[in-house]
Amino acid sequence: MNTFFKNSFLDIKDICLPLYKILIPFIFIIKILEEIGIVKIISNFFEPIVQLMGLPSEFGIIWVTAIIVNVYAAIVLFINIVPTLDLTVAQVTVLTLIILIAHNILIESAISRAAGVSFFYASFLRIGIAFLAGFILNKIYFHTGYLQEKFSLVLEQRTIVTDYYSWFLGQIENLIYIFFIICILVFSLNILKKIGVEQLIKKILENPLKLMGIGSGAINIIIVGLTIGLQFGGGLLIKEAKSGTVDKQSILLSLSLLNLIHAIIEDTILMMIIGGHISGVLFFRIIFCLIIVFLILYLYKKFSGLFKFVFVKI
Repeated sequence: MNTFFKNSFLDIKDICLPLYKILIPFIFIIKILEEIGIVKIISNFFEPIVQLMGLPSEFGIIWVTAIIVNVYAAIVLFINIVPTLDLTVAQVTVLTLIILIAHNILIESAISRAAGVSFFYASFLRIGIAFLAGFILNKIYFHTGYLQEKFSLVLEQRTIVTDYYSWFLGQIENLIYIFFIICILVFSLNILKKIGVEQLIKKILENPLKLMGIGSGAINIIIVGLTIGLQFGGGLLIKEAKSGTVDKQSILLSLSLLNLIHAIIEDTILMMIIGGHISGVLFFRIIFCLIIVFLILYLYKKFSGLFKFVFVKI
């Protein structure tokens, strides 16, 4: 029992240290970008892009806030902006889809880099695929006439935190929350290892992952990313990638998959609460992103030399 706790605490230390080295600087970088108006400048560039997906230009600032800050900040903006707009359920679903695919890019791409793929690859993959998915889903909804009914917001408007003290306390709370999530995660995974459930899960997932070109060594990366996400599971993702048991192809494909689909329960529920329809935020997202991963596998096998710039030393 003592060995179990000792190993668990060592795992927690190995996970938290590299993760916090990424999170803490980026928290302040993101705040500075907000304060000096970079978020607003970028949102002006994104306005015509969201219009190509059938969305009002006002949605540009919401998506950029999700990309640069996080999903929760984007939700607060969404709740405050939506009452001034005449929207359909389809438009809100397209917005929630692109937010789910591309959000919190600075931190999560930095985590992806620490796990083995370049910051720019992870960032451009997510933003590009989010746009493509949103564009296609909008066309599907428009031509089928599905979800064209008027959207009505059920959530109340919320106050946006502006003072630095409240912001600083909020960041400390988030870091503490992440620490406890990691503790729960590590103890849970070690218990599953002890009772043999981890091996059972590996056997179940081995063949589907093999079909996608992902080796069994990346199973923990997939499980953690899909369930709790890149930010909360980032430390473990980095640890697994650095272990040397995961080959380059598996790192590329598993991180590509997890950049496009992660925190599948929590994030999906969040987007459904603000009005996204399950057809887009869950079913279309999973099918479309899996197709993209199979396409990346095909391109990697066909033109592996082109991907040498994607990988980074870890």
